[in-house]
Amino acid sequence: MRTKIGLTLVFVIGLAVGLGIAWAQSVPQLINYQGRLTDSAGLPLADGATVDLTFAFYGVQSGATPLYLTVLQEDVVVTGGIYNVLIGSGTITPGAESTLAAVFQKHSDVWLGVKVDLDDEMTPRTRITSVPYAMAVDVNLLDQWLNNKDEDGDGHYKPSSSNNPHDDCNDNNANVYLGAKEICDYLDNNCNGFVDEQCTPGMALIPSGCFNMGDAFSEGGSDELPVHNVCITSDFYMDVNEVTNAEYAACVCASGCTAPGDSSSYSRGSYYGNPTYHDFPVIYVSWNQATAYCTWAGKRLPTEAEWEYAARGGLSGQRYPWGDTISGSNANYMDSGDPWDNDTSQVAYYPANGYGLYDMAGNVFEWVNDWYLSTYYSVSPTNDPPGPASGTYRVLRGGSWNINTYALRVAYRMNRNPTNQFYYLGFRCVGD
Repeated sequence: MRTKIGLTLVFVIGLAVGLGIAWAQSVPQLINYQGRLTDSAGLPLADGATVDLTFAFYGVQSGATPLYLTVLQEDVVVTGGIYNVLIGSGTITPGAESTLAAVFQKHSDVWLGVKVDLDDEMTPRTRITSVPYAMAVDVNLLDQWLNNKDEDGDGHYKPSSSNNPHDDCNDNNANVYLGAKEICDYLDNNCNGFVDEQCTPGMALIPSGCFNMGDAFSEGGSDELPVHNVCITSDFYMDVNEVTNAEYAACVCASGCTAPGDSSSYSRGSYYGNPTYHDFPVIYVSWNQATAYCTWAGKRLPTEAEWEYAARGGLSGQRYPWGDTISGSNANYMDSGDPWDNDTSQVAYYPANGYGLYDMAGNVFEWVNDWYLSTYYSVSPTNDPPGPASGTYRVLRGGSWNINTYALRVAYRMNRNPTNQFYYLGFRCVGD
C-alpha cells in the first residue's frame, strides 16, 4: 500500500508508508527518515533490536510498476522504539533508474513504499508494524546541484563540487558540513554517514550557560528567594516531552519499572494501558519509580537547577517559559479550556519553549532529583548545584492541569514525599 503525502504531513497506515513528492526542480541526495517501531502488542520495540528496511520508489500510487529503484538499509538499530535512517546510504537495486538523484531529476511525482522486517538471523523474520512520525528531506535545487555552489554560505561545498568533493553533504543547511558539531536535528551534521549518533531521539540539546534562578518578581514563596546566579557548566539533553504512558509501559514490560499506582486518571476510568492515551503523560508514579525509569532508559532525573534553566528556554527573568503572561493557548492548567479540561492533555499539544521543550508549564508536575530545603537558595553553589545532601521530601516543578497559573511560574517549587503517587505527578529525564 502506498499513499501520497506532502513534505510536512505524515499518515500512519500500518505496514507501509507512501511519500508523494512533486518537486519540479529538486534533487534529494539523501532522505533522512525516522519511524517508530512497535510490537504486536503496540509497545515500543526494545532497545538494541535491529531491523532491515526496504524502501521502494514508484511512479504510481498502486501496482508494482513502474518501479524506479529500491534501497535496502540493513541492521538499523532501534533506540527507545525509534529508528533513524538515511535513505540512499544503503544498498541500491536499480529498476527503471539507477540513482536517487536520477529519480528526482527525471520524475515530478514519486511514491515511496516502506517494508520493515525484524532482523533476527537465528529465527525466521517476521513483519512488525512501522509507524513513521517524523521526516526531513535533504534537498538541493537542481541549478545549485549542477553548478556546485556554496548555497548555505557555510564555506563548504557539495559532494559533487570540485572545490572539495566530500565537504558538505547538505548545501541547504549551514549546520551541515564535514567536521560540524552533531546536534539533535535528524540530520547528519558532520557528514560521517550517521544521523544524530550522539543524540537520543525525542531529546533536545540544552547548551551550557548561566542564569538567575528564583522569583525575579518577588510574588512567590520565600523558598523561591533569594534570586541567585547559577551556571550549568556542561551541555546536556532533556526529554522534549514528559514521559508518556506508552514509554513507561515499555519499561514495565521489560521489568525495569513497576506499574503506576493507578491505571485511571482524574476523569477517565481507563488511562494507563489504554491506547487512546498512549501519548499522554504517565501519572501515579513516585519519585522512586521516575528514577527507576530514567535509569532503565540510560538517563537520569534533572537537578532542580537544570530543570529551571531548561524551562526558561533561553529567556532571562521571565515569569513563564514563553514570557510574562499566560492564557489557555499556552499551557494546560485548571479551567484553561483545553480539549481535555480538566485532566491531563496530550504531550506536545501546546507550543514548545525556546529550547524545543513541551509542557514545561502545566499538564503534570515533574519530579526532579533534588531533596527539598526551603532555604537552599541561600547556600546554593553557583556551578551545577546538586541540591541538599539529604531530606524528607523531593522537589517537583512545572505546575499541573489541576492548579492555577501561580504554580506554572518557572520559579515555583513544590515538594512531596518520594513515595507519593498522585494523578497530577509525572516526570521527564535528562542525559549527559
